Amino acid sequence: MQVIHAAEGDTVERTGQPLFIGQVWGRALAAAENSADYALNVVQFAAGARTRMHAHSSDQLLFVVSGIGEAGTPDAVYRIASGDTVLVRAGEAHWHGAGDTGSPMAHLSITRVGSETTIL
Repeated sequence: MQVIHAAEGDTVERTGQPLFIGQVWGRALAAAENSADYALNVVQFAAGARTRMHAHSSDQLLFVVSGIGEAGTPDAVYRIASGDTVLVRAGEAHWHGAGDTGSPMAHLSITRVGSETTIL
């Protein structure tokens, strides 16, 4: 068993990375070095920030831990808030973040270790 304390790990600014639009920060909570199955990250989006349209090679779960955000596909946009969960199927084109809600938003992102992300 491993306990990962809230004060452990580094929060890294991801602003400027190709996947993100606006100010974004992330912290890995579980990765290949300590889980054979899951990649778990907490991602924080400033108001207006989000991902570009992308897809993953595995399913992705997003669990909103604070704020108000948006998640979308080419056909729809959904408002999401603290306590909401988004299930994105492998290969599904989507984006997510604080979007145009006027609020920052943070979510947990859970994917399979080794999942590949393709920006569309």
